[in-house]
Amino acid sequence: MKAARQNHVESELVVNAISAQHGGIVTYTLNLIRHMRKSGLTGKVYVPPAFFERIDEKDRDGVKLLNVDLSGLGSLRRLVWEQLNWRRVVRDSGARVLYSSANYGLIRPPIPQILMIQGEISFNPYYQEAVLPQLSRLERLGFALRRRLVRWSMRYSDIVLFPSETAMKSVIGDDPALAKKSRVNYLCAEDELRDCPSTRTWREDGVLRALYISVYYPHKDPHTLVRGIRKLRESGMNAKARITMKDQDFIHWSSGPRDLKKLQAPENSDFVTLDHVPHEDIDTELKRHDVLVSTSLAETFGFPLVESMAAGIPVVATDVPIHREICGDAALYFAPGDSDDLAEQLMKLDEDPTLRTTLAQRGRARVGDMYGWSLHLKVLRDCVASLGAPPDNDNPQSGADAEKLP
Repeated sequence: MKAARQNHVESELVVNAISAQHGGIVTYTLNLIRHMRKSGLTGKVYVPPAFFERIDEKDRDGVKLLNVDLSGLGSLRRLVWEQLNWRRVVRDSGARVLYSSANYGLIRPPIPQILMIQGEISFNPYYQEAVLPQLSRLERLGFALRRRLVRWSMRYSDIVLFPSETAMKSVIGDDPALAKKSRVNYLCAEDELRDCPSTRTWREDGVLRALYISVYYPHKDPHTLVRGIRKLRESGMNAKARITMKDQDFIHWSSGPRDLKKLQAPENSDFVTLDHVPHEDIDTELKRHDVLVSTSLAETFGFPLVESMAAGIPVVATDVPIHREICGDAALYFAPGDSDDLAEQLMKLDEDPTLRTTLAQRGRARVGDMYGWSLHLKVLRDCVASLGAPPDNDNPQSGADAEKLP
């Protein structure tokens, strides 16, 4: 019986995905639910109300979704709710393991806790040196408080997962206690991207079309892309850029209004498009472009890079550790903030069809080897199994119904 259990873990999780409102955490939670059952994991996932509109009934086999609406709570009240009310929910859930999937977890949880640190960028050394000093005092204070909460959450977790080696090193530093309980579990591209190769040929309409997939944050540096494209145009190449940032993204940061004004300057209007793209349309948008460019100065992972490699679209990215880790030899790199170097790499790609083919082939192979959901769920399943014997559960509850948490 023991050997059989090791091959097929039937362990009930309780998953905190209450913050899955938008962005990468929504994508992650959707795929987590879709792949849990096939990986031998069942349980309950707590999500916000809007999440139910994003997932089909058939994708919830073996997973029970429960509705938690914290939209009326501010940051402080939400923190109190999670440490008090949520603790009681976890304690009474009957689950063996708590999976806190978005940076923060319970302090002194009532059951073993696995914590996923997905997006706390301010631990990154380059971010601390180059970006934080440019932010307002209130923004810096907010980052400091979040770092403290992440640290507390880690210390009270049994296992801490990171989406990359770069992120893990930046957070744990030289702390041997945190290093002992930490491991990397790469995030993944959706399988459908690998099944939908691009039908666009390079510059088929005479235009080099560059795509930058990102919401606005101060470290995303979209201006380097704009300057790089302008240099290509000045050299005689017809080049355009689409940046998937929307106006509302910019109002949340002290640097945002200034950056938005620069991006929307009249001299950029002929070749820069600033417009949000829903995640479900990313595959279509990738196929409409020749190259994905990332000018970001720091990341904890890089979903767009993986998605682009999966779709067979060449990648040109800033030469920072996280991009090297994610893309390896399947991308071209340029110095951070150096628009001349960016333009040079794009020219190199334009002039060499063999290079473009090679990068696309390497990218697809790398995604297949490193960024599959089966691999991600295997690591999570192994972590759950290591925290205690799985329960006897020959008839796991189907997740067809949704409940509202009182």
